Amino acid sequence: MSDPNMDKRKTHLRGFKFSESLVRSLEKEASDEGMTVNALANSIIGQHFNLDRKAKEFGFVSLHASVFVSLLEDMDDTTLAQIGRENLAATWKEMAEFWYQDSTPDRILEALSMRSRISSAKLRTRVTKEEGAYTVVCHHEFGPKWSIVLKSALQEFVRKSFLVEPSITAGTSVVTARFKVNPQSLPF
Repeated sequence: MSDPNMDKRKTHLRGFKFSESLVRSLEKEASDEGMTVNALANSIIGQHFNLDRKAKEFGFVSLHASVFVSLLEDMDDTTLAQIGRENLAATWKEMAEFWYQDSTPDRILEALSMRSRISSAKLRTRVTKEEGAYTVVCHHEFGPKWSIVLKSALQEFVRKSFLVEPSITAGTSVVTARFKVNPQSLPF
């Protein structure tokens, strides 16, 4: 049986032709980021295959952060919580089903983490699991109104998927959910 992580470590030498201006841009960005051009190119191509293409296929839209924040600021807290419960939590499940053909709760959390690892720093999700105790930390740059949406979505997701009541804290830019799961009580 092959190790899926082994394939990620294997490399193959390939030659590509780039315009001089693109090479200069790659060299400058790699230097600014403190990485090699090869590492930067791998990162860019990986982002395309691991997120950009999937996001496009799934129907994500690009929206400038300031426009998104303005839209949030114009909504009342009750509506934002409803959007979290009814739309965002359901979208997470659909993402996992679409990308992995598996919408088990752990796969949904993996989809959230994967998206965060590859996309911009505007939204990051870290999931830790130790002996049935989960911690989900979402860090974002969209202000307290987005925290309302995330808190509501996490609460709904954990209640319906893990059949437990999470302990959730929400700040201006971080929402944290903690919960413990008894594997025998889960329906999957």
